[in-house]
Amino acid sequence: MKFCIPKCSKLFLLIYGFLITTTILSCKRDQDLIRPKSNQAKQATTTGELKVAEHFNWETSNEIEFEITPTQSGLLLIQGENAEVFHKAYVHAGTSYNPKFSVQNKFTKLNVFFNGKQEKFTLTAKSRIKSNLK
Repeated sequence: MKFCIPKCSKLFLLIYGFLITTTILSCKRDQDLIRPKSNQAKQATTTGELKVAEHFNWETSNEIEFEITPTQSGLLLIQGENAEVFHKAYVHAGTSYNPKFSVQNKFTKLNVFFNGKQEKFTLTAKSRIKSNLK
């Protein structure tokens, strides 16, 4: 028994096979998504590879040196703009008091309270503050 395929069916199978082969071979991965282009910046993997502006401030806190020499004893309170307490101490009359403390860089203003009086200061890196409160 001999199996015969009509000529039009052979042509159909040939075209169908060609289309399937072309479709499979034309599907390929986009190489640009796999490998970075040579002109793209390489992603840093260590801090030594980071490209940072020359004058970038790496500090996350400011060191504050405060000085007060009161004529009366009383409670000294140093706060941020939103009432964050940075330092609190009882200070004796006639004695110079020089606390050193750190505040986060996000704080730019200090409020100093002593014996019912208040002073305001603007912070910079390594601020030295001398209070005139007595």
